[in-house]
Amino acid sequence: MGVISRILLLLYTLVVGAVTGIVAAAALNFMPANFWQPSLKFILAQPETLGALAVMLLLSIFFLTRVFVSHEEPTVADDEIILKQGLTGEVKVAVDAIQRITERAALSVNGVRESQAVIFKKNSNTPIAVRLSIVLGQGFAAPTVSENAVNAVNNAILTALQIPAVPVEVTVRDITNAGIERRQRVV
Repeated sequence: MGVISRILLLLYTLVVGAVTGIVAAAALNFMPANFWQPSLKFILAQPETLGALAVMLLLSIFFLTRVFVSHEEPTVADDEIILKQGLTGEVKVAVDAIQRITERAALSVNGVRESQAVIFKKNSNTPIAVRLSIVLGQGFAAPTVSENAVNAVNNAILTALQIPAVPVEVTVRDITNAGIERRQRVV
């Protein structure tokens, strides 16, 4: 829930709580009837009362829809991801390791010059999601390279972590004509 929704919910709760307290005081005879009945008649006679009730109804509908519509944003993973829990213990993998696996897999794709990955925790059947940002080489088609990068990342994660079909979102950050810098391997 966003900041504005939280502020509206706070104000709404305070107003409903105050009205509930006043109604409870009148119902329990803490306020005499000759005190609240003329005030109630005065309030109901005002045209602003209808506007306030309409706003309260709209806020009620807004909060009701916010309850049933879930926009779960995955949270950025920061330390470890639990892959498996069992009687003998847990299998955890550091997020940095998953990030390096993802970036290396993306760099293995022809046309990817640089890659940066952000790993998100999810609450569904897949424990993680990947947001991959790549630099594309000039002369390569972005849809083809993106699809190949998604396949390479999914294969690498499946091989290393045994998590099938991880959602991968690829963003082409830049297109460059620079060649790939390869380090010499010492054998």
